[in-house]
Amino acid sequence: MIRFIFLTSFLLIGCTKYQEPLRLEGNTMGTTYRVLIRIDGLDVQVEETSLHQKIDSKLILINKLMSTYDPKSEISRFNFAPQDTPFQLTGPTASVLTAALALAQKTSGAFDPTISPLVELWGFGPSSRGGGLPSTKAIKGARDRVGYQALMFEPATRLLSSKERRRLDFSAIAKGYAVDSIAEMLLREGFEHYLVEIGGELRGSGLKSEGVPWRVAIETPDSASRTVFKTLALRDKAIATSGDYRNFFEFDGQRYSHTIDPATGYPVDHKTVSVSVIADTSMMADSWATALNVIGPERGIPLANREGLAVMMIAAKSTEPGWETFESTAMRAYLEESR
Repeated sequence: MIRFIFLTSFLLIGCTKYQEPLRLEGNTMGTTYRVLIRIDGLDVQVEETSLHQKIDSKLILINKLMSTYDPKSEISRFNFAPQDTPFQLTGPTASVLTAALALAQKTSGAFDPTISPLVELWGFGPSSRGGGLPSTKAIKGARDRVGYQALMFEPATRLLSSKERRRLDFSAIAKGYAVDSIAEMLLREGFEHYLVEIGGELRGSGLKSEGVPWRVAIETPDSASRTVFKTLALRDKAIATSGDYRNFFEFDGQRYSHTIDPATGYPVDHKTVSVSVIADTSMMADSWATALNVIGPERGIPLANREGLAVMMIAAKSTEPGWETFESTAMRAYLEESR
């Protein structure tokens, strides 16, 4: 996860006192959200209660569209609708599905929005996990029900159907979309300097104060502590991290990550423990971080370089305790600029 770093309550630059950013927070999508807004020098009146309500309303709407935990959500209704009946999506859900399908093609299915049967089978969805591991037969059965290629989607009409039974899961992209939605709402409200975070996915705009950028920290991938691995300035960009060091279970001494490889049907088992991606939108950063976590650094970094992505992958060392990092060309450049 990524956490942002708070400065002191007031900043003194020159001889001018700057207010600490306005902070709004709450719960959404099974996690928390935080919004920081620079309010010194604003030309608009800030009605904190009204703005907080607008943020909550926007997040409630997105959850009603894209949550697999809500049986009445839009994607849940598609998941259990008759297979041969075209289902019309709303604009937001159609936008997320369009992005998810594009990434699925770019990653040869490492990111797959129909991963739901495998997520459920391994106990990382709404249903709780049983006491043991899924059988080989059960994994094969779930894999047979995964595959974005079976989806038939017409963006112009927003009609979705499938050649075979498929169930959508937006857990690796919806939080990013929600961050972008709040960021865009803040711009419409007249705010140019802000930082939005939902469950570790962030997007920043402008500056925290005059000459001072928003600074965030990539966390050390250690489940036993919360320490900073790397800090950077977030300048009009989004950042997301996918890792296995918070959401996992252990069985017979082996750790099983919540990130499932659609190709094998099993949780990823390579040495990568954390993948951070910087992109223009949080939805892009969120979904790419998951995809590259599945792919691993050997193929992931060359792919990131071809796509021009700023990516840092942290892996456990093979022969000794500690971490090694793999960075794309764009990430090395970004880190140099953040010094």
